[in-house]
Amino acid sequence: MATTNKELIKNIIDDFEERKAARKGYELQWQLNIDFLQGRQNNYITNFDSVASSGKRFHWQNNASFNHIAPLVEARLSKLIAQSEQFIVTPLSDTEQDSQSASKCEKIIKAAFRKLDMKTLADQANMWSEMTGTAFYKVVWNNNGGRVVGEINNQPVHEGDANVVVCSPFEIYPDSLTAADVPQLSSIIHARPYTVEMVKRIWDTDVKGTDIEVHDFNRTSRAGTTLKNAVMVIERYKNGELVIIAGDKLLYRGEYDVLPFIRQTSESIPGCFFGRSVIERAIPVQRAYNGVKNRKAEFMNRLACGVLIVEENSVDLEALENDGLAPGTIVIHRQGTHPPKFMDGSNIPSELDREEENLLNELTSITVGSSISRGVASNVSGVALEIMVEQDRIRILRALNSGINARVGVARRFLQLYRKYAKESRLDRLTNGKSTEMLSWSKSDITSDDVEAANG
Repeated sequence: MATTNKELIKNIIDDFEERKAARKGYELQWQLNIDFLQGRQNNYITNFDSVASSGKRFHWQNNASFNHIAPLVEARLSKLIAQSEQFIVTPLSDTEQDSQSASKCEKIIKAAFRKLDMKTLADQANMWSEMTGTAFYKVVWNNNGGRVVGEINNQPVHEGDANVVVCSPFEIYPDSLTAADVPQLSSIIHARPYTVEMVKRIWDTDVKGTDIEVHDFNRTSRAGTTLKNAVMVIERYKNGELVIIAGDKLLYRGEYDVLPFIRQTSESIPGCFFGRSVIERAIPVQRAYNGVKNRKAEFMNRLACGVLIVEENSVDLEALENDGLAPGTIVIHRQGTHPPKFMDGSNIPSELDREEENLLNELTSITVGSSISRGVASNVSGVALEIMVEQDRIRILRALNSGINARVGVARRFLQLYRKYAKESRLDRLTNGKSTEMLSWSKSDITSDDVEAANG
């Protein structure tokens, strides 16, 4: 019995809600990671599946955040910046024709990466990977991409082109949270909010919109940011069928050949689909560091402002509370009583200084940073500095390789899409400094999609 559109939409919505509930614990951790990265370090995960902020126990307490996670993550990102990677395509055979085709495929990849500005996309993926532990490239064929090759009803017709976007893990809902990677999944949902105007423009369908709190969706925007007149668009890839819905409307129903997502992780975990961010293990140390710094600030306040001792009913207590003992203040106290005096204050315990330094060192160590990141390596030799830089690179090698492998997957998928959908011969422009090369090719030139990184 065929499934009606109404039944299909309900089935997808129910499926989406089940996956959303199953993924809730990961989402809360991602939100907390982003909060700590952005300096909202009094936040914590409650027992009610939400992220809340803890207040002061006493009004005089210091509750400030001293953000050392952000510069350490920025240092990691600077080491993960994608360079001008060269890709090698292995020929299908040892014939001269296949060798020439493989060489042309390498140029096709280079041209595609330049057109899509893959350096910027790789930087976005690195940021999501470092913040949450996971990022995704979505590689699809865009019929409205590429050059204009004609007109139909005064509307431009494009030759079509491969397209890639970076997706945050907040948008991805796998059918299994224990899968090792995307190819091991049998189904995946990609969901994100769109304005109703964008839905109309892309799918030519009118949908009913509402207000969606963007801050609650991915946490990177400011609190209170609302996407007006929007709707959640849900794409489900399952059993070779792609169905896209928005609200109670069916936008698209068709087929797909492979899941179009490629995963990148900061730190992969066996038996877990989503990776882990270094921020997660830095949070307890950052909390302890904030506590030490705030206690030191309270000691400094007591030393600077003092704590007064007064006899009961001996002075105007309200005036003393409001103004303290300002220079030149005339204090009138009751005859026969002792004048106000400052309580003897102790010096800041040396243990706090030692603990502060220990916590900084621990924070640097567990985030795979170095003394270079903290700017305290000024007295080391050039050789020692080179060794420290190389050690830092080795310590983030897993994250570095994951990013390189993800971009290799993007390059491989480009060739597969071009081989399937590029109908006519094409002309691309390759640049190398001031030199320019025009590349003419067709899908028959793509005989191999066996891609690897030349520097990998």
